[in-house]
Amino acid sequence: MSVAKPPSDLAKVWDLPKAVCPVGSIGHRWDPYDQHAMYKVLGEARQSEPVFYSPELDYWVVTRYDDVMSILRNPSVFSAANANTPVAPVPQEALSILDEGGYALEGIQVNCDPPRHDRIRTHVSQAMGMKRLMALEPHIVRNVELGIKNLQGKNRVDILKDFIYEFPARVIFSLLDIPESDAAQVKAWAMDRALMSFTHSSKNKQIDGARNLVEFWNYCVKHVQKKMLNPGDDYVSDLLAVRDGDDDKLTLNEINSAAFGLLFAGHETTTNQSTHLLNALLSGDGLWQQLVDEPSLIPLAVEEGLRMYGAVANWRRRAVEDVTIGGMDIPAGSGIVISFAAANRDPEMFEDPDEFRLDRKNVRKHLTFGNGLHFCMGAPLARLEMKLLFQTMTREFPNMKLAADEEIDFVRAFGFRAPKSLWVDLQG
Repeated sequence: MSVAKPPSDLAKVWDLPKAVCPVGSIGHRWDPYDQHAMYKVLGEARQSEPVFYSPELDYWVVTRYDDVMSILRNPSVFSAANANTPVAPVPQEALSILDEGGYALEGIQVNCDPPRHDRIRTHVSQAMGMKRLMALEPHIVRNVELGIKNLQGKNRVDILKDFIYEFPARVIFSLLDIPESDAAQVKAWAMDRALMSFTHSSKNKQIDGARNLVEFWNYCVKHVQKKMLNPGDDYVSDLLAVRDGDDDKLTLNEINSAAFGLLFAGHETTTNQSTHLLNALLSGDGLWQQLVDEPSLIPLAVEEGLRMYGAVANWRRRAVEDVTIGGMDIPAGSGIVISFAAANRDPEMFEDPDEFRLDRKNVRKHLTFGNGLHFCMGAPLARLEMKLLFQTMTREFPNMKLAADEEIDFVRAFGFRAPKSLWVDLQG
């Protein structure tokens, strides 16, 4: 008997209640895609209008730490089902391309609610345990050293493009047993998926993105099929072993979706986060030299970078009933942006929140990896990757400096802070 293919996760349209942005509200001047002004405007909101309506996104934006935490901790009232829903409707032409191409990605983790979420996470965690993640350390070190070798003899480089861009992807490829030669193509596919969910793209770009997503999806499906025939020591093989032919544990399409999800999100955020941290350290007065002199401070620097310059700036939830947040009444069905960027700089939680400090005792209370049911399963791996990356860079390039007169530009997306380049002088 044939099983109906689930509808594309990009086709979901929510019936949102009407909302009006009050005159004088910060919502009128908040540009959710302006990464340069983001912290300033959200900081003003956190102080004077901690929950505001954004007509640009048609979402309510929550900025204070305690309010964001309460949402993360209450999945029965705040659904995660809209976490990856496109902010603009996807045209029918693009949806037809996805449907005809067999694209069948399911929401299984970040955009999935209990009880389904609990079932999937329970079984997926067996394949994503600390033992497997920590076993990647030699591979991480090898990739860092290879990247450093490719930089030898150079001075001014775009270190994002020439080093950091593909490094985390190659780590994930080791976890999935995928050829490293496919790194550039997978990174391009992942960016298409991010742009379709987190920015207003033109119709033509969405159609092109749909074609690329079909290729990406089918690449993942074929990889799962290959592992069914020839299992190995890797994440997908472990998921198949956990499933053991039992759809009540995991279906094959859920494993396809898990492979796709890891290839999509398992490296992009680490690429962006590493670039933000390097920029912060080279911009700060003496911060890079502190790490050169005291490498033991690197794990603290990683956490402070996650707090101050989190690659995941804003995330989403949907109110399933009428709620009051920060004194604002919000009707059932409303979309909600939980702003990690704002919450991570809340002075009620973090002293001197706009200062990069290596002695911050409560730094790991940041929310960049989320909290509660949806806390990022890949957080230990991301932390390990960045620690090893910066241990090597501070040792090999102690005099590194930002290139003069170079400014960072960002991909136009409201959920992620994705820099386009970072030019440095390796030898100072």
